[in-house]
Amino acid sequence: MTSKLENFSVNYFLTRALFLGIGFSIIIGLARQDSIFSFIIGTLLGLILILLINKIQKMKGNKTLNELLSEMKGLGIFLRIIFLFYGLALLCEGLTFIQLFASSFFLIHTPIWFISLPLVFLLIRICKNGKIATFRVAACLFPISFLLTFVSLCALGGYAKVDNVTPFFITSYFDFFKSVFYYTTLSASPSLLMLITEKSNSIGSYLLGSITLITKMFLIIAILGPILASIYRFPEYIILKEIKILNFIEKIENVVALSWIFDEFIYLSMASLLVKEMIPKKKNLFHPLLIILTFFIAFLFIGKYYKNELTIYYFFPIFTFIAIFIIISTLLYYFKIEKKKNKTS
Repeated sequence: MTSKLENFSVNYFLTRALFLGIGFSIIIGLARQDSIFSFIIGTLLGLILILLINKIQKMKGNKTLNELLSEMKGLGIFLRIIFLFYGLALLCEGLTFIQLFASSFFLIHTPIWFISLPLVFLLIRICKNGKIATFRVAACLFPISFLLTFVSLCALGGYAKVDNVTPFFITSYFDFFKSVFYYTTLSASPSLLMLITEKSNSIGSYLLGSITLITKMFLIIAILGPILASIYRFPEYIILKEIKILNFIEKIENVVALSWIFDEFIYLSMASLLVKEMIPKKKNLFHPLLIILTFFIAFLFIGKYYKNELTIYYFFPIFTFIAIFIIISTLLYYFKIEKKKNKTS
């Protein structure tokens, strides 16, 4: 069984993972400086989803997700398919944007396929050792990630200009609603991956992760301004270039950006573990094959074509909402039926 610290660490990374390349840029494009309020309101709404996931965890008890789905019979088969596609979609999104991020700033002349290939083999290796390995790695990376995030936020505070943040409430109601919707789904939906463990509570880690995201959003708008921030695909990385410590330590953005790499790595590892759990144990060979197939899809059909990247960029938040709605409502319905059966028997 995983420890409280390990569960806390994993969900902290999951809360932040979908904002690299998608979350910040798409919400700023919609709400500009009102994005700060979108993040705050989205956090409150996201807490409702987190509470529902925690409720499912409590009702699930010490059962593994695989055991629960096996008990559910027909509904379990339906949910197993949804979970499998959900995990593969998360893997595809993560591999696409991690290679886009790396090829844009770090390995400009390196072939895209080569960037994420080592990560694919690492995912296969760490999942072979089971979820305990992933959760322990997350617990080890958490203090490093949080320290890097805290230092960067403090260092960037001096470059913020309040004039760039105002005026507020300039966004149309429809765009503001969309931005809140995007934040809620992108921040809370990855917590579904916590269902592969037992008795986890995601409220504290979700709030901590959200606080770092809200603070980062404020700094992006306050440093770059809403117009310039909406142009960049990775505004969260661009503002790191501003950091100068003691007026001579600079160009440390690549070191600080490790916190985002950690987010993506744990997120991809958890998605890979979910895929593995949805496959019958007798067919474990299918797991590495599915990971490799997802890598080729991310590289050949999405990463190479900007139009396909845009499709994921705009439709992925909708997909995650549909997935989390189906999964949560189906599981709660099953537990409600089981509770009635136990009362009558």
